[in-house]
Amino acid sequence: MGTSEDTIQRALTDADVEAANRLTRAWLDARAPLPVMSGFGVWPLLAVLATGAVGDTRSELLTAAGLTPERAAEIPAALVDALRSTGSIRLALAVWAGARVTLDPDWTARLPVDAVGSLTGDAAADKAALDDWASRSTGGLIDRMPLDFSQPIDLVLASALSVRTTWTTPFTDVRRSFKTGPWARLGQCRGLSATLGADLLRVGDHLSMLTVPGDDDIDVVLGLGPEGRDPGLVVASLLATAEDPSHTRPASGLAVGDRAIGVEVTEHRAAYPQTRPEVDVRTVRFDVSSDLDVLDAARPLGLALASDEARARFDRLAAEPTFVSQARQTCRAVFSATGFEAAAVTAMAMTRAAGLPRRDHRHVRIGLDFNRPFAFLVRHRPTGLVLFTGWVAEPETA
Repeated sequence: MGTSEDTIQRALTDADVEAANRLTRAWLDARAPLPVMSGFGVWPLLAVLATGAVGDTRSELLTAAGLTPERAAEIPAALVDALRSTGSIRLALAVWAGARVTLDPDWTARLPVDAVGSLTGDAAADKAALDDWASRSTGGLIDRMPLDFSQPIDLVLASALSVRTTWTTPFTDVRRSFKTGPWARLGQCRGLSATLGADLLRVGDHLSMLTVPGDDDIDVVLGLGPEGRDPGLVVASLLATAEDPSHTRPASGLAVGDRAIGVEVTEHRAAYPQTRPEVDVRTVRFDVSSDLDVLDAARPLGLALASDEARARFDRLAAEPTFVSQARQTCRAVFSATGFEAAAVTAMAMTRAAGLPRRDHRHVRIGLDFNRPFAFLVRHRPTGLVLFTGWVAEPETA
């Protein structure tokens, strides 16, 4: 089995990684932060769509994905093949077509092997089959395909991304309660504690950032912002600092009495000599999930024309006029004493445009105030590829 560094760097160039991370930033800029989301889960689907699109629809998809037509054609199969041999990151891509559309054989030939299945037209049967695929492809973390099968669906494109890692230094489970702040009302919570090297903590004026290393080249990075700071600003600051930490400083340089966000340096006695600066970390277990309507951010994700029944052009995908009628993502992330696991299933439903009443796909988003104390992101250590981002709404309770 190859390492994730070997396989991902074979499949993705530095420019590809930057393009995928740029899509993640664009999606976050377009909406309020959620408990967990994956721009990387959307990115290969944009490439798949782009290979079947023409004209302005194709240009919009390629621009959002940051890919040339040639790279868009290569990326999906290359990623699936590369990640098939890693233990920490897995990606599956699939397409299901109904009888009302005739897929272009040149388009399907570029898809990963065995990626094409059939829709029966029986909504209950199709839902059961696609739910089973979602569960198998994420190791049971997500047990359903995030689509509304009561609506007309002629084609489904889906990705299933999963990440699993074990901490190099495990945490210890502890019981915690909070006297003040948004978690004071929760009573006993499931806390975590560990002693980690001070080189894993960086502090700055607007963020304290702790990197929790896992095996197989996976890092989970926790970011704590100033009290009351807008969540979106904390997530943006965490992404920026993870890419370029130069505007923060390592905690190993702090002296007794120094303070930073969530950090206090004190002195205590111990029965053994200290060999290196260390950080006593206290955090919490979390198990967070989100259901997202990807079309809420259709423009920054390159789907404005693709989801417009009158203007979408997928002439290289199917013989019949089609458009993206649904695009949704379900995510889940679990942070425990021994490790971390997360999964995202992203699905796009396409419908024949001919003979269907025109729909207005502009959505009204109801904003919710997620008053959470810290953000997180999951990245591939060697390349910096961001796989998941999120907010912790509440810890697990006892």
